[in-house]
Amino acid sequence: MMPLHAFVRVVEDGGFSAAARRLGVTPSAVSKQVAHLEARLGARLLQRTTHHVSLTEAGSVFYQHCRRVLAELEDATLSVTALDARPRGLLRISAPAVLGEVHVGAMAAEFQDSFPDVRVDLDASDRLVDLVEEGFDVAIRIADTLEDSTLVVRRLAPEQRLLCASPAYLQRRGTPRTPDDLADHDCLVFKRSHAPLEWQLEGPGGRRELRVSGPFQSNNNLVLRHAALQGRGIANLPGYLVLDDLRAGSLVTLLPETPVVGRSIFLVHPHRRLLPAKVRAFAEFCLHAFERFLPPAPRR
Repeated sequence: MMPLHAFVRVVEDGGFSAAARRLGVTPSAVSKQVAHLEARLGARLLQRTTHHVSLTEAGSVFYQHCRRVLAELEDATLSVTALDARPRGLLRISAPAVLGEVHVGAMAAEFQDSFPDVRVDLDASDRLVDLVEEGFDVAIRIADTLEDSTLVVRRLAPEQRLLCASPAYLQRRGTPRTPDDLADHDCLVFKRSHAPLEWQLEGPGGRRELRVSGPFQSNNNLVLRHAALQGRGIANLPGYLVLDDLRAGSLVTLLPETPVVGRSIFLVHPHRRLLPAKVRAFAEFCLHAFERFLPPAPRR
């Protein structure tokens, strides 16, 4: 057990006991390795309390460097072993919060069934991670386009978006027939900081930006879906989130002639001379899995 491994495991597992279980050693052995590392550096890396371990400022900087060093060490190991060996080791994945919770988690579990020597660490959050600095192997991202010379970018699927509402809401307030009718309806709005509250629709006359408003806003699509199911208004939601609701009839799609402009779902990973087998296998798996996990949502 290298001191660097011990330190990284304590940070990522949240404590000495958890790190010891992962490494198959005693907590005191892990503690000694970290203490030895701190003595060599002449700096405290971790703040220790009875129930909690956190990074110091120096520890936070050192941790980012450790992730890069360990990634390079893995590359060196791969250069000695066969590159076509079966996928194995820790696969660190970053994915958007809702997509990660609803689909990527299940996809990663299915991938692991096919490759049991791979351990999965899925970070499902809307934080934009730096793959290289933070030691992630791959990321799933939703964007209009992605251009980054430091990353390999592969488009997985379109992000289909739908306007939808519950039958109860439509019975109470009526069904909009044109985009202009939305001005008279309660719109459930996804709120982004410093961004206008508008929906982009694609109609016969081209793309149109429509300002919307309503009594309920959130920065989480799961919250907006729940509000729509409660009959609180019309929501603009990803098709992958409401597919089951549409099939069950608990939500109804609106204005199919003027669909909402969606983005694309991408898989990205760092440029590496020696791409680990686990990353290659997961990238290929995702290309096919997204077709199964994200079928087109039905439109009325």
